[in-house]
Amino acid sequence: GDVYKRQVVGRHAAEFLNRMYINDFAKLAIGRCRYGLMLREDGFILDDGVIGRIAADRFHVTTTTGGAGRVLALMEDFLQTQWPELDVWLTSTTDQWAVIAVQGPETRALFTPLVEGVDLSNAAMPHMSVRAGRILGVPMRLFRVSFTGELGYEVNVPADYGLPVWEAIHQTGIRYGICLLYTSPSPRDRQKT
Repeated sequence: GDVYKRQVVGRHAAEFLNRMYINDFAKLAIGRCRYGLMLREDGFILDDGVIGRIAADRFHVTTTTGGAGRVLALMEDFLQTQWPELDVWLTSTTDQWAVIAVQGPETRALFTPLVEGVDLSNAAMPHMSVRAGRILGVPMRLFRVSFTGELGYEVNVPADYGLPVWEAIHQTGIRYGICLLYTSPSPRDRQKT
């Protein structure tokens, strides 16, 4: 499904995430990701997503569609009413990023000619890591994550570049037998109807 993204930034960003999620984000290395699990007060799961540490004081946080509004409201509420002493800023970045997820054994071969500035080898970019670089000349954040058990990447590019980057990935992937699991009509297709 769709994901909602936000940045958690500030000197106490890791501490804030430690308080909001059951995971330990203070020990998460820069350039690494972790699944984040957020619980309700009764112990049931409220939301889960992938959180990447971009810098010592900056995290890229994703939540699932169903919980996005609740999670952001809860984070804002706790930051303002429970922990106002924390030096943290929350910014929704959902509209700023287009995310393209590609999974499968040939994913690395597909991305190698498209990606600049990122070593895609297992040693340099292990599972659950994030790197900044370029894809087709466009700035990106590349997450190595998998929800299928296969090799997988999520490409985050500025939203205005989402469609052309997606089209280039798809075109390159044809030689590897790429298939689309979910699509919505592109703006060009909608104009034809």
